[in-house]
Amino acid sequence: MTKKKKQADPQTKQVIAELEEAAEKLGMKVRYEKGNFAGGYCLLKQSKLLVINSRNSHDKRIVVLAKCLKEIGIDDVYLKPHIREIIEKESRRKMKDEVEEEAEA
Repeated sequence: MTKKKKQADPQTKQVIAELEEAAEKLGMKVRYEKGNFAGGYCLLKQSKLLVINSRNSHDKRIVVLAKCLKEIGIDDVYLKPHIREIIEKESRRKMKDEVEEEAEA
């Protein structure tokens, strides 16, 4: 018996497409690869890449895309308000997680 991949709803697919478009506006290529990693931003032979694990759920893909875009900087590019809001929300979540980790240490 084979596992069926869970299909994303159209709204989630649209958010992913808009985040990918934002990455392209910033001069980055988005690639989906299999492996033992979540994903992130890197440089490869002068090319800006955003590599995302193709095994990630659609929600996790949104998180990785949003966090990477925030790290790179989105101030100089036009983004739809709801996309900018998603990126800011993930950035705040990341900062909150880091503060909690420091408090536990």
